[in-house]
Amino acid sequence: MSLGINRAWVALIDNKTNKIITGIDGINGSAADKSGIFQADVESAMGLVGFNMTNMAGSQTDIYGSNRVVWISQGKAAPQGVLTANAFPHMVLNRMLGRKEKGNGGFEAAGQNGAYVALLVESAETFDIEEPLYVGFYKAIGQDPSQNMQTNNASDQRQTNDITFKAAERGTDGFGAWYYVDAPAFSKQKMFEDFFPGADVTAFANGGADVAPGDHGHATSNASD
Repeated sequence: MSLGINRAWVALIDNKTNKIITGIDGINGSAADKSGIFQADVESAMGLVGFNMTNMAGSQTDIYGSNRVVWISQGKAAPQGVLTANAFPHMVLNRMLGRKEKGNGGFEAAGQNGAYVALLVESAETFDIEEPLYVGFYKAIGQDPSQNMQTNNASDQRQTNDITFKAAERGTDGFGAWYYVDAPAFSKQKMFEDFFPGADVTAFANGGADVAPGDHGHATSNASD
């Protein structure tokens, strides 16, 4: 089904309009940011560790009639996924989690998250690492429910960022989508426009250029796909 995990893209989304929030109020917190998209990769987050999706299908119930199963009732799915990165930038992480800023370098430690995000993850086809495979949620709320700090010993006791994203439906679009690059109608531009409506996705869609930390929305010169 998939092979490894390469990178991911995350953006804050307006809960009412379902449009990506850009500029100073976006996930990158920069007035010059026209994309509102943060690319999580080796350069920006020390690499991704995994994306574990669950509850992608609803429960099934047998409906009986005349001593046999005549129908299978299928409940609503409740998708969620745990995205693990070695180290999200602090500011991006706190904006993603909707934590209130205290104005002195601090953010609230716990509380309700009202920040919705759009999330797209890149893996690869099971037997072809060179052929990308994409999946993500159109609209989700992230949580960082626990951290367990321990003493270093013969080994470093390092904690990763394990963010649980609970998906909501974006209007009539559903929870999200899979994208396959070998599909005849596939377009990277249209895929990014699908997940990040209203954002300038040019740097991410054209050539798959990597984006350097602090330079989101502008492709680096040494990028490769």
